[in-house]
Amino acid sequence: MSRASWIEIVVLASLGGTVLIGCSGVPEVEGESSAALGTAFANDKPAYDFFVGKGLTSFQAAGIVGNLDQESGVNPASVQFGGGPGRGIAQWSVGGRWDTSANDNVLSYANTKGESSGSLNLQLEFIWYELTTFGYGYSQLKATTNVTDATVAFMDKYEICGTCDQTQRVADAKSVLSAYGVVPSYAATFVSQSWPYASMPALTVKCGQSVVAKLVLKNAGGKSWDGSTRLGTTMPRDRASIFSGSDWLAPDRAATSGAVAPNADGTFTFSFHGPTGAACVPGTYHEFFGVVQEGAAWFSDSGQGGPPDNQLEALIDLVPGAAAPADLGEGKPADDAGTMPGGSDGGSTPAADDGGTTPGGSDGGSTNGSGAQGGCSVAGSTSSDGPVLVFVLMLACALLVARARRQPIRGAARTRRSPRRSISRASLS
Repeated sequence: MSRASWIEIVVLASLGGTVLIGCSGVPEVEGESSAALGTAFANDKPAYDFFVGKGLTSFQAAGIVGNLDQESGVNPASVQFGGGPGRGIAQWSVGGRWDTSANDNVLSYANTKGESSGSLNLQLEFIWYELTTFGYGYSQLKATTNVTDATVAFMDKYEICGTCDQTQRVADAKSVLSAYGVVPSYAATFVSQSWPYASMPALTVKCGQSVVAKLVLKNAGGKSWDGSTRLGTTMPRDRASIFSGSDWLAPDRAATSGAVAPNADGTFTFSFHGPTGAACVPGTYHEFFGVVQEGAAWFSDSGQGGPPDNQLEALIDLVPGAAAPADLGEGKPADDAGTMPGGSDGGSTPAADDGGTTPGGSDGGSTNGSGAQGGCSVAGSTSSDGPVLVFVLMLACALLVARARRQPIRGAARTRRSPRRSISRASLS
């Protein structure tokens, strides 16, 4: 085989390896099937009613049950797949929170209550005992304002799983909420924004410059939006923004969505205006926004569906100088699982699932850290994958073109050499 052919094989193999790493390089975790579990298990409603009865909101209760659906189907007799250590509805680990952890295990708790450890009510009570006694993300769960964030908070802080199927857990929780809960009147979920996420390098705005911005949100509530549905400043609410301008409704109201039906997308269009004169104070600014139905409620109020006041953010570097108006474009697509920038849906995933370990490792040594998510999602790759893939594709194409061009050249060479060999033989005879 020629040297060029070997190079082509290596390049194509590298290309194939890149695709495999991006799409199927995530191992399946014991006890967490890659196949989507159904919702509406027999114990979904009693579990949901239990947590609502404890004072949680409908979406917070649904977030817990969505996790239990994935862990065990809310089956108190469940044993982790393959004989692993997980037991019960939350898959507490044998050698840890099932039977060993001091003052924090199911068997000991059942003994003090005089009930069977296999009882659904006992296990639900134990979850509540752990949340209110040891924490396990209880404060984060109580601070959530929508079912997605509630599901992720319980997954990260209580279940402490890593490569679990977050998307399916959220889907299960939403199904539980739809079946047994009440849809809030006002709620919005993130779709896209035209400026960089707050976790990325800041948007640069020059003094005197106007930068057009667009934010797209989905109406996730029960009521339609109208001219009174507005994007307002937060942190604190009704804060006068130094980036407001003539296209704003007011210094604390950037834009209105207009008429938007439930489950439809609404677009808020406005501009970030760099201040001039004495108001031009270069520096880095955090601009927070929320959605408000004037005269009714902020979407982040208790009982509504969010987003929270600190979730829609623009990180802006204000610098001296003037420039022509800039347009940030049509918007950036939402990231995997429909998360909001800076919210709990996005970012890194925790470390590997051990069937329900405690933070710090007392139940198997699992701690939170970055990890890959299942499927071909952005969260499962690194920021360097794109340029590498483009380079490999270009190199592969170049080699294939070169190979195609070599074929006729070799044929011509053989045609030219044949007469020379004939002449040489004639001279010898």
